[in-house]
Amino acid sequence: MYKSSKELKQQARESLRGRWKEAVALNLIPSIIQIISMLLVIGITIFIGLMATDNRDVVDSNYLSTQQEYTWEDEYDDDSFSSNVSEVFASVTSIPFASPIMSFVMTFLTIGISFTFLDVIRKGKEAELSFRQSFRLFNGHDFVPVLLINVLTYIFRYLWLLLFIIPGIVKGYSYSQANFIYKDLAATRDTRSMGATSFITESRDLMNGHKKRLFWLDVSFLGWYLLGLLTVGIGFLWINPYINATKAAFYDDLSKGKFLEDVVEEDDEIWTNF
Repeated sequence: MYKSSKELKQQARESLRGRWKEAVALNLIPSIIQIISMLLVIGITIFIGLMATDNRDVVDSNYLSTQQEYTWEDEYDDDSFSSNVSEVFASVTSIPFASPIMSFVMTFLTIGISFTFLDVIRKGKEAELSFRQSFRLFNGHDFVPVLLINVLTYIFRYLWLLLFIIPGIVKGYSYSQANFIYKDLAATRDTRSMGATSFITESRDLMNGHKKRLFWLDVSFLGWYLLGLLTVGIGFLWINPYINATKAAFYDDLSKGKFLEDVVEEDDEIWTNF
């Protein structure tokens, strides 16, 4: 019998009781980047709105078009407006927060955080919950396997998205537990001989019949996401730990320790069966 979304959330809150300060610290970097990203989006939106308003007002002004030696239309024509907006977007996309390198680092931080919350769900107060745990994957043991798992997951999802949007989303849920499965298997055995696709395959099998459960769990957080947006991202300092702990509780409930015990055989046919 599996737990409901309500029960998973309750378990997450119980695991974080008295440890919210530590949980916020653990999620600090991703949360701050979320806040900065939201502020940038708001700033760009306001800028574009102001530019569009100024451009329209100038074009409609008969006084400026007949009295001045050169008109504001010359300065704020459509080409100039488009150029200014393009410059803003170019400057934003050139900053570290929007770069592929930052996305890469963020992925590893997020996975490391999710691993830590899984430990907290299972071990309670005995599990370490600190800022440094967000960097736990930057080591010589887990870095490469996790990198391969996520690169292949991205490729597989992209291939499905080329067909239709919905299958791509569904496959995203199918592959969603691959990192957790790697964590469990790596904790009890040598996984160096296992291909990255083995963990993806196990995730797909594990999620059979449960993708809808995870989907509705995600939907149940929409109100919290809205709250985070209304607080200009500041609310995510507390919302992110709550969501991450709940997702860890979902995996723990779904797997029921299976990958801490069973030996997983690598599937030679995985490349044609993703």
